[in-house]
Amino acid sequence: MPASRPSQSAEAARAAAAQAEFNEKKWVWVPDDKDGYLAGWVVHEEDDVGEVVMAAGGEIRKLPLYALSKMNPPKFDRVDDIADLTFLNEASVVHNLRLRYGSGSIYTYSGLFLVAVNPYQTLPLYSDAIVHQYRGKRRDENPPHIFAIAERAWVNMGEERENQSILITGESGAGKTESTKKVIQYLAAIATDAHAPITPSHSQSPSLAGPASFNAMVPTVGLPRSSSFRKHGKATSVSGSGSGFSLNAKARLGLLERQILQANPILEAFGNAQTQRNNNSSRFGKFIRISFSPDGSIAGANIDWYLLEKSRVVVRSEAERSFHVFYQLMEGGGSLKETLLLDGGVEDYEYLNKSRREVDGIDDREEWSLLKNALDTVGFTAAEQLDLFRIVAAVLHIGNIVITSTRSDDAMMPDPSQAERVCHLLGIPLTEFTKAVLRPRVLAGREWVTQARTRQQALDELSALCKTLYEKSFGMLVDRINRALDRPSSKSTFIGVLDIAGFEIFDINGYEQLLINYTNEKLQQFFNHHMFVLEQEEYAREAIEWDYVNFGLDLQPTIDLIETSGVTIGVLSLLDEECIMPKATDLTFTNKLHAIWASEPPAGEEAHPVIYSGPEGHAATE
Repeated sequence: MPASRPSQSAEAARAAAAQAEFNEKKWVWVPDDKDGYLAGWVVHEEDDVGEVVMAAGGEIRKLPLYALSKMNPPKFDRVDDIADLTFLNEASVVHNLRLRYGSGSIYTYSGLFLVAVNPYQTLPLYSDAIVHQYRGKRRDENPPHIFAIAERAWVNMGEERENQSILITGESGAGKTESTKKVIQYLAAIATDAHAPITPSHSQSPSLAGPASFNAMVPTVGLPRSSSFRKHGKATSVSGSGSGFSLNAKARLGLLERQILQANPILEAFGNAQTQRNNNSSRFGKFIRISFSPDGSIAGANIDWYLLEKSRVVVRSEAERSFHVFYQLMEGGGSLKETLLLDGGVEDYEYLNKSRREVDGIDDREEWSLLKNALDTVGFTAAEQLDLFRIVAAVLHIGNIVITSTRSDDAMMPDPSQAERVCHLLGIPLTEFTKAVLRPRVLAGREWVTQARTRQQALDELSALCKTLYEKSFGMLVDRINRALDRPSSKSTFIGVLDIAGFEIFDINGYEQLLINYTNEKLQQFFNHHMFVLEQEEYAREAIEWDYVNFGLDLQPTIDLIETSGVTIGVLSLLDEECIMPKATDLTFTNKLHAIWASEPPAGEEAHPVIYSGPEGHAATE
């Protein structure tokens, strides 16, 4: 039996006591290397230095006043909207998120935005009753929730007859993909009920009346702050894997709505992988458009994808896995494995046995069944499914092709058995495949010449072939899903959901991670410009007095370094140029980059970003 909540008078007395204690001292947040921020109060100020007594332990610290952040009164603890805080600073924002998370509230508004902290567990927040609770309600009528954002997009689309977009962004592991699925779940549910009376059935599952309704489901400890907060308390969304639908809601869904929902398991199998930060990390970005007819029903859907991390097919960290589908096929493929000539286990394939093979909480055999059911629901024929898995198997067989060297350092293939399997699956002649790998014909001027490959060059070509095969297959997969989700009905407007690839900063960042981070920063600047800069221009037109704030062009020099073209070219243009130069290497590319960007900038311009050489001459920036 749940404990009874304190009476309102007791809560009021406790709040009054806390406020009285707060008023007696000048409370501040003190930066701390270990805990991020600690509470304390200032007892003495001299010049620009303050003497602070730490609340925990009574230690006295002397710090510059600019390093201290003002603390909000206790009445602002656990506030639903961060924008309501009197003192809006990083320490206060993190503290409020920490308090709300500790009391079971993973969602918090920040003005127009919704901040979500990943609980890394399933919470009862997405049932059919919760969908009804947010249906047709204003934002301030319910606690913060991802459903409220989806509801606002739906209402705006209907009232303004304009397309809407929901941007879901955050660090890798923040839960962006799960948030995307919750938005799609909500839109599918309310579109199905577009003409049905809204009669919430709160008896079916718990309603979202407040933190106490699911407090027992979350950790009792609060969020760490500073660096540890960024690592474990990722801000964006929920990581629970529950569908969130009751049986009644599922039964009401039509074929199109079910196909839209079932597209997710397919995309996750072929495009998601286990990483060091996330067991189900999207290794690609996607923009999903859900189209609606004038009467409010779903009329179709379309998926755009970009930045697939295809290098993961051939190489990755030892602590990570390749894409889920490889392990699902190996564990649950059954007789299909014989058709694909896969007669071993995960440990027998070079592209799988050099890294992690199993993940806690993931049953690859069960996931295989879900994938097959999803493919059937979306409408993939048996032949189309076989074509998909033929590419997956071919990649594994290519990884097992052994290349050795002759005395003259020419590549040779001593055992053609693996190549025979590849050629059988892809339907190509063995002799032509072998020639293309070991002694390809290349165009030199106007003539075709045969060029012998070294062992390393042949291995690199096989890796490039695998990456290209997988990327082309993934593109075909998305195109096939789009054809299934397209309907010839009348389409009026759409709601778009952007699930952008997560940004990460490693000690050594690969080319794909550079592009992901670059894309995130470009999007952030575009977003800042439209949300903040244009808003401040509106203030100026209306003669509103305010202190101008410069939002978000702080990384423009780095963006210029990457994308500039013209007289001074950036990283991407220089890379294009080097790729067509004979005998170009990582070192020649890095040296040219230094020569172009290491000079002093013209007068009045900001300093260029620092470029340094990583292992084997690879270029890196800070």
